Amino acid sequence: MTTDVHPQVDASGPFAVRADLETPNLLLDLDVLERNLDEMAGRCHQYQVGLRPDARTHRVPQLARAQLDRGADGVSVAKLGEAEVLAAAGVSRMTVAYPLVGTDKAQRALRLAQRCELTVGADSAAGARTLGEVFAAAGRLLDVLLIVDSGAGRYGVDPVQAARVAWDIAELPGVRLTGVLTYEGSVRDAVDQADLTARGRAVAGAMVEAAEAIRSAGLTLSTISLAASASARTVVAEPGVTEIRPGAYAFNDVGQIALGNATVATCAVRVLATVVSHPEPHRACIDAGWASLGSGGLPAMADRSVFGGTGLLVGLPGWQIEQLCAEFGWLRWVGAGPPTALDVGQRVQIIPDHVSMAFAGSAEVTAVRGGEVESVWSTMGPGASR
Repeated sequence: MTTDVHPQVDASGPFAVRADLETPNLLLDLDVLERNLDEMAGRCHQYQVGLRPDARTHRVPQLARAQLDRGADGVSVAKLGEAEVLAAAGVSRMTVAYPLVGTDKAQRALRLAQRCELTVGADSAAGARTLGEVFAAAGRLLDVLLIVDSGAGRYGVDPVQAARVAWDIAELPGVRLTGVLTYEGSVRDAVDQADLTARGRAVAGAMVEAAEAIRSAGLTLSTISLAASASARTVVAEPGVTEIRPGAYAFNDVGQIALGNATVATCAVRVLATVVSHPEPHRACIDAGWASLGSGGLPAMADRSVFGGTGLLVGLPGWQIEQLCAEFGWLRWVGAGPPTALDVGQRVQIIPDHVSMAFAGSAEVTAVRGGEVESVWSTMGPGASR
């Protein structure tokens, strides 16, 4: 890597922030955030596709409200605990986009469904039955989306088995099958932009085909829901897709830059850190580690000569974060020529590789606009992960 700015990394500088902010600190620029929200909501409106963002990315009720205020139809989450916190904050439409299993979860879901419009995911009749029994006993119906594995290999039924499993779920008391959903994480394995687009279209096509097979078997489905910021701008335009659930798009991160979906200027989140040690010209230490920056692999098409560290140091070409421990990070000079100077006490800003991990490691986020702190919001505590 040289000190020249790489084409994938624009020359946008750090956010303007007050000098008295403590570090490490998770910063959110509200102007950038709102432009990102408006851009995705505009795409969904153009193609008449629903937008139900993944609030698990940020786990901040105020940000879920901002997404709803700027065009989202609802939000999606990973856990009931997240949904419960958001319902308490007034969010009225939610999808728990992961399998819920067990009477304990069913009873919580029943209480939650009395406070909001709730949809949950299921990928087996056995799992859905544990929910349906509780809802049927209460004289209620729970809306369920069949989770389909579109290549990520995490959970979900094989597309060729979708119609059979859909019927098994639809016949259960207490549940109403309303559609299919997937997380197309496999698109992150794309090797270039053309491959990324092709993979997104292939997943959309496979999901539409699975839905048509279910409809041909005699069931009515209204929802075909896909979720990945990596491919959101592709799948939103694919015929048959009715909803997308991206998360990182609102903030962006190094992964989204590497995929060509973002630039430094469209990244709304930075981790503010302080240089606390500079023992040699070519190395330094900051007070932010993986507890603040998070961790997580970059997409396959990321240029490792540009994104080879852990997070992107803004406005410091030639410097990379070489290594992280829980509370500290080690910087190393990898540019051409002698290192550019850093000072002990200097503030630096880092775009995280994976923005959801940065939110997960932070107790609060500092929302700034025009260099001034507008709000400080708490993120959900560990209990929301249940």
